[in-house]
Amino acid sequence: MTGSLSARVGSHPAGLWIIKHLISPIDRSIVRISGGHLPTLSSLAVPTLQLTVVGRRSGQERTIPLVYVRDGKCLVVGNARPAGERRNPWVLNLRAAGRGRIQLGKRMIAVEAHELDAVETERWWQPLTKVWPAFADEYAATGERTLFVLEPTP
Repeated sequence: MTGSLSARVGSHPAGLWIIKHLISPIDRSIVRISGGHLPTLSSLAVPTLQLTVVGRRSGQERTIPLVYVRDGKCLVVGNARPAGERRNPWVLNLRAAGRGRIQLGKRMIAVEAHELDAVETERWWQPLTKVWPAFADEYAATGERTLFVLEPTP
């Protein structure tokens, strides 16, 4: 699922439903059962990490697969709100918590999260949309996007 195919699937309402209700739960199960030894469905198409962050209301851990690009030791993740959808809870939870942990393959890494400002967002927007072109369609439809840099902590 590369290039224009991922843009069509990821920005179409049916594709969004499939990702949200089928692929993401399957990915979480694959990681939980295999301990990261097996690749997730989404990682076969794009670079994907599993982000775990504490819910701002529930206080419970929430895990979601996210597309990322690398910046040295740090990783940049983002979200563009699709038309007709509410803001993604992981964005609000990460903004509130300021930290979480990621799983890349077998490695679990504690991270601090820093929301990118407008200048940094512009710098990282193109690399993210190159990996997941659907972000561009979603952003064009709503004008809403949020990017974070995840920095490993000791």
